[in-house]
Amino acid sequence: MGTERQFEALEATDESLARVREQELSETIDPLIDAYDDIVGDRDRFIWHWLASLFPSVRLSCVDVDRERAVHDAKLLASIFIVVADDVAERHGDRATFDELAAIPFDHRRSQPDRPAVDGAVVRYLQDVWERFSTIYDAGPRSAEFADLLEFDLKQALRAIEYSYLANQSPDLVSEHELWQHDVHNMLILVCADIDLANARSFDSRELSDLREVCDRGQRMARIGNWISTWKRELAEGDCSAGVIVHALEADIISDRQVRRIRRTPTDEAVSPVVEAISESGVEDYFLERWQTEYEEASRLESEIESVDIGAYLEGYETVLQYHIASEGKK
Repeated sequence: MGTERQFEALEATDESLARVREQELSETIDPLIDAYDDIVGDRDRFIWHWLASLFPSVRLSCVDVDRERAVHDAKLLASIFIVVADDVAERHGDRATFDELAAIPFDHRRSQPDRPAVDGAVVRYLQDVWERFSTIYDAGPRSAEFADLLEFDLKQALRAIEYSYLANQSPDLVSEHELWQHDVHNMLILVCADIDLANARSFDSRELSDLREVCDRGQRMARIGNWISTWKRELAEGDCSAGVIVHALEADIISDRQVRRIRRTPTDEAVSPVVEAISESGVEDYFLERWQTEYEEASRLESEIESVDIGAYLEGYETVLQYHIASEGKK
């Protein structure tokens, strides 16, 4: 990707936001969003329209045409599940409820919404979400073939949320090294790829390992876009675990004392100097350069994969980055 195209991708255009707001949700999803507003209500509806508008950009080209709508809905259902789980653990610090909802996707475990200290309404809501997801996923022509991989990647996503919970409980734990190991997985890029493959008769399974590497790099690219577009909001909420903030702390751009003060009381007086220091330091440029590196490394595998148009898939991440920048402060 050339420099000119990179800067083009960073333009926070009104057109991008207009497309998000105009994005319609299916009859399968709309009632669940109404229920979300009633039962959970942590997020504005913008996030669901934002996700729905982006999924086609990073859909694998091998997906069967007659399964595209089902794939789209399955990805949004999985996203609802993970977003709610993430907010339960990070925003609310509710470990009891998180432990119960984390059992929902796995047959060998059984969630108990009526346990003491558990928000049963949230757990039951996610049980409904996951039942609908499973119905759609199981109808895929190759669902059984990729079911174990889907379960593995879901566990990775939930482990990422648990890591963030632990990082907020024990601030000295978090490091940029471990963020790259764990935190990237709640972007759900690998889960979305599993959903695509379960609905892709033409995919050549011999190319799976190379495709997984491409998707893994895409997941890091998506996480970078998320970090640079949400760190200011998270800082104002007292959450100092974003990659931008952790990198700034490890590079001595901000101090441990400043971070601890924000965690205790995230007032404007505490937050503003940190935002200013990070904004002037070039930390965001550091992550955008990492984004470029991941893109280039993923591109090297294009010639190894014939059953998926990797060039088109990676171009989708330019759109993802553009949408992240355009939606700063809105999700």
